[in-house]
Amino acid sequence: MMEALRYRIVDDEYRAHRQAFLNFAAQAQKKSGKKTVPVYKRFRNFFDYEKELKNVKEKKHKKSDPRFVGISKLLKKGGRTDGRIL
Repeated sequence: MMEALRYRIVDDEYRAHRQAFLNFAAQAQKKSGKKTVPVYKRFRNFFDYEKELKNVKEKKHKKSDPRFVGISKLLKKGGRTDGRIL
């Protein structure tokens, strides 16, 4: 029971830090000549809700993560590279 409570506290802290990061990102400024302008002029530029919903509906299965493409190819070969077994 206490372990579950500790996990919940960690999750709450994660959400708080994530929100702080998003607040910082939303307030980001870039230089435009001598003045600064917001990076995101509209909320939709920061987070396109409709686009994300569309992505969820269209994806029946998750796309392969590009970080693991090499590992995937290796596993499909049976774990062999140049005749050696890994």
